[in-house]
Amino acid sequence: MDDLDLSPDRAAPLLDAALRRQHAERLHAAAAPLLDAMSEGARGLAAPLLDELARLSARVEVLEQAAAAAARSRMDRLRVDPLRAIPADRLGAARQAAPLAEAGPVTLDPGDPDFTGFGWWQAERTPDGALRWSGTARCATVLLPALCGGELRLTLTLRAPFGVPLDLSAHDIFLDGLPLAFEAVSNDGVVGVFAATASLPPLPAASRITLLLHGVQYEDPATGPQRDTRRMGLGLVAARLERA
Repeated sequence: MDDLDLSPDRAAPLLDAALRRQHAERLHAAAAPLLDAMSEGARGLAAPLLDELARLSARVEVLEQAAAAAARSRMDRLRVDPLRAIPADRLGAARQAAPLAEAGPVTLDPGDPDFTGFGWWQAERTPDGALRWSGTARCATVLLPALCGGELRLTLTLRAPFGVPLDLSAHDIFLDGLPLAFEAVSNDGVVGVFAATASLPPLPAASRITLLLHGVQYEDPATGPQRDTRRMGLGLVAARLERA
C-alpha cells in the first residue's frame, strides 16, 4: 500500500451499488400498493422507472456527500488522511527502517487514543468498556494492522443504538474493499459478536488496511430534554484481527 487513504472513495463502486439497492428497495416498497393495482404491462413499464429514480436518488446522495467533503476544514482533512500533510523528506526517513512483521492477533479498542478513522462520534465509556458510534457520515472507516495480508479472520463486537434490534443484514461491511460475509458468534439483540474471513494479497510489514461500515442510521425515538440528537449507525465495541 503506497498511500493510506481513510476516505470512503476506496470502496466507492461497492458503496454506490449498495446505495442504489437501498433506494430501489425503498421506492419499490412505497410503490407496492400502486403497482399491485396496475396491469401486468403497466407494471413492466413502471419497474424500470422506479429503478432509474433509485439511481438518481443515490446519485444525489453521493453528490451531497461530496459537497460536504469539499467543505471540510483543514483539520477535518488531516483527520481523514494525515499522511498528505507530512513532508516527503520525513516520510522517506520513516521508511528507511525495516518494519517488523506483525504476527497478530491484534485487538482494536475504540477508546484507544491511537484510534484512526473517519465517520465516528467521540468514544464513550460504558460499564462494559469503550464504545464508539458511527454516523457522522454515510459510512465509517478505521485503520487496522494488515498482518502482512493473506487469509485473515475479523471478529467485530457491535452494538445497536436506541434499543433497535441488532440486524447485520441492514449493513454492508468491507475490509480493504472486500465485502465480508459475517456469521453471528453471539447476538442478544442489542450487542453481538460477528466473525468473517477475508483473503487479501500479501502486504508489506507495518501496512494498514481499512475496515469500512455502511448501513442504516437511526434517530432517538425518545422525546424531551434527554433525547439524543445524534444520528447514529452501529456502535463499535471491539475489533479483533488474526490469521485465519
